Amino acid sequence: MSKLRKSSKQKLYAGCIGAGIVGIIFAGYLMVNIHQMNEVRKQAEVEAELKWKVYEQEQRTAKKGWVVVRDISPGEQIASNDLKGIKVPGSQAPSNLLANKSEVSGTIAKIELKKGSVLTSAMITADEPTPKDLRNRELKVVVLPNSLKSGDEVDIRIQFPTGQDYILLSKKKISRLEGPIVWVTLNEQEILSLSSAIVDAYLHKASIYALTYVDPQFQPKAIPTYPPNAQVLALMNSDPNLIHIAEQKLSKQLRDSLENAINSSNSVISTPVERSLSEEIAAQHVGATIENPAIGIDTRNEYENEQDHQEQTKILTQDGNSDPYAK
Repeated sequence: MSKLRKSSKQKLYAGCIGAGIVGIIFAGYLMVNIHQMNEVRKQAEVEAELKWKVYEQEQRTAKKGWVVVRDISPGEQIASNDLKGIKVPGSQAPSNLLANKSEVSGTIAKIELKKGSVLTSAMITADEPTPKDLRNRELKVVVLPNSLKSGDEVDIRIQFPTGQDYILLSKKKISRLEGPIVWVTLNEQEILSLSSAIVDAYLHKASIYALTYVDPQFQPKAIPTYPPNAQVLALMNSDPNLIHIAEQKLSKQLRDSLENAINSSNSVISTPVERSLSEEIAAQHVGATIENPAIGIDTRNEYENEQDHQEQTKILTQDGNSDPYAK
């Protein structure tokens, strides 16, 4: 009987020890888990605090903007009730964000605006949308001011040998400038007027030149005064190549004027050897035949000028009238 009790007690002690060990392991696991949870919670609190600080900073630096509440097509006017005010975080706000409702209301959409689009100055215009007939035009036949630079606004005029001087194109912005060549934007009417003036200048030895505005921001746009010549327009219709020929000839005349100016500046060559060498190089590149170096007569240029004169006379006498503005 005593042996049985002793065995039971041993089993009971062993069970208690095992339960104690399991409890200790569970308690340790629980403590480790609680510690990890506390660390995760602390890290989450730190991240939430940082996000809150960033949010508060963005709210302090937020900029007011406007979005459209409906889809708007290009060229459509934006009404006051098409707008809704919002706040754009400072880090996300574009530099050209529109803040005042008066800057947006009544303007014209340049592009398609989807509902909810944040408006910037690049998306709208106070003027009418870009005309469908507006084109970039390269000009090679205009005498340009020496100080002209890209972005300047000019009037392009035409002057006849008789002294008649007309405004051909008014307040045109030089969008691009490369040496003697400029680019401007013209509508269909201005393109036709320019074409007539180029042919007029070719037939009647006129000059097309540009004048810059002194203060283009405050000076109003001049009114064009050049009347397209009906006879010139008729010639252009009868010969589509005439405008191209005239432009080539005028461009060549401008180049000849430039070369004459360069030759005049180089006429002060110090020695006969240098003068002879310069003439030899010019003859090789240009193919000119120089009869008298001291006088500088170019027989090829005289022949071409005579050809141009005969060609112009033939064109002018097609209708029996050489007056560019005869009715």
